Amino acid sequence: PEEFAYGEEDLVLQAAGWGGPDSAPSRFDRVLLAGWNDRMERGLFRYRLGPLPTRVLPGALRLVAQLNEQRSAERRPPQPNFTRLRPAELLFRLRRTGGPGPPPEPLLVAINASPLERGHVLLLPEPARRLPQVLTAPALRGALEAALLSAHPGFRVGFNGLGGGASVNHLHLHGLYLDRPLPLHLGAAGLACNVLATRGDPPAGPGTGAGRGLRVLLWARRPLFGPKAGEPFAVALCELAGLLPLPTEPLYRDITEAQALSAIRQHLLPEPELLQLGGELARLLEN
Repeated sequence: PEEFAYGEEDLVLQAAGWGGPDSAPSRFDRVLLAGWNDRMERGLFRYRLGPLPTRVLPGALRLVAQLNEQRSAERRPPQPNFTRLRPAELLFRLRRTGGPGPPPEPLLVAINASPLERGHVLLLPEPARRLPQVLTAPALRGALEAALLSAHPGFRVGFNGLGGGASVNHLHLHGLYLDRPLPLHLGAAGLACNVLATRGDPPAGPGTGAGRGLRVLLWARRPLFGPKAGEPFAVALCELAGLLPLPTEPLYRDITEAQALSAIRQHLLPEPELLQLGGELARLLEN
């Protein structure tokens, strides 16, 4: 694949907010979406992704429900690893040049053949090494820099750990563009996790002078391998973030916020366990 070389000057540290005027797409946005659209026109996806019916569920959290019947019916069968991707599915290799400190490991950017949304790609850290689906510091750093290369406020990168919705035990992250904000703006042994990086305001809120940077959210959760009987939808990083890709029209039409929250909460840790884990993480960061 072609190489996309970037430097520190390409990082978009102040992306446009949802309420402000649209900013021009970055070089990264233009190259990624042009390649993605080209593969769609060439029929390299498992289905043609058109506009998806979308509605905001009534309620305080404003969860976003989206009907995507084709993804459920025509999803790529699980593969042992990503070395089996067709060459035409590869968009480019992302590599940083220059800048302070050692550069992150190059990331191979490939289409997700069963997309959730436009521009849905896989970020693959050196797939030939067949690393397991365990998030590493170099992979996370590379993915965060990929997020900063986009000028679109809805470009997000995320990670599903084993037991947290990952379908393949081969190190990969997701990147995709969403056209609306979502409600949100290292794990202990025996726990699963999901990670999402999204543009957002600083913790003190907008207007504090800190500007809009990246917010990185980590969910520690009960591990689950395979589908859970009676679940209305699978719960991975998108669902935890407030985007509900739903497989059937009746479910999309009838689901309520209470029903969605009930399904999501089954995967969350009890509060005492979560607080204990948060304390351990804080001590780790202090050291």
